[in-house]
Amino acid sequence: MASIGKWTLSGVGNTTVLSTGLNSLATNTMSAASSTYDNSSNLDLYVDVELLLASLSPTAGAYCALYVWGAPDGSNFPAQSDADLRLTSTQLFCSIPIGTTASTAQRVVIRNLLLSPIKYQFKLDNQTGVSLAASGNTVKILPYNFNLNA
Repeated sequence: MASIGKWTLSGVGNTTVLSTGLNSLATNTMSAASSTYDNSSNLDLYVDVELLLASLSPTAGAYCALYVWGAPDGSNFPAQSDADLRLTSTQLFCSIPIGTTASTAQRVVIRNLLLSPIKYQFKLDNQTGVSLAASGNTVKILPYNFNLNA
């Protein structure tokens, strides 16, 4: 009988990679880089990203871009400026559309993004047309794998 493949959650679980660094983040501004997330030992293949923005009233065309800084050698992260990041797509992890119909908190999930087995740092680019709220904003990741031995 053939094996059935099943999703397997990582032992890491849901991990907050950005929080207080998003507080009052001005529009057209990037957050500081997150603490390092080490996937070189967990070896997770995929990650879901959850962006939670506290109440805001974004303008038309609002989005946030999530960038990743990978360190394949384990310690040296790219030294690109925020302006350089926006000009290239090499570090862009995902673009997250933000609804503009109401002045409420928004939770957006991007699914099935690939992870390499390296160390990462994350940065969020606020392109919502408004500053983010003074608290309550987070970027979380949920890493997982595909288990062929389920």
